Amino acid sequence: MRLTGRSTIGGDDPQPQTEAERELALALALLESDHTGSVTIAALRERGVRAPAQAVYDLQIAGYAIDRVTSTDTGGRSTSGYRLRGPAPSESDLIAG
Repeated sequence: MRLTGRSTIGGDDPQPQTEAERELALALALLESDHTGSVTIAALRERGVRAPAQAVYDLQIAGYAIDRVTSTDTGGRSTSGYRLRGPAPSESDLIAG
């Protein structure tokens, strides 16, 4: 399954149909809209992604370049999150690559 923004590619219906597709689309939308440098695992959960690590893994399998990052908050605690490095490669890039 290939995602772009909030929709699946290759189907007649632009909106994700299954709960898994909706969750992946939500995770991707959150990563794409991030302007802080990363989205924490807690933030993904708070915004409705029940299994952030699985969603990120599935997006990576679909070709999205996503880094896991760790930052330290003002209280000195480390928090883990994810950062989208760019859009997914095109179908032709995946076939050629």
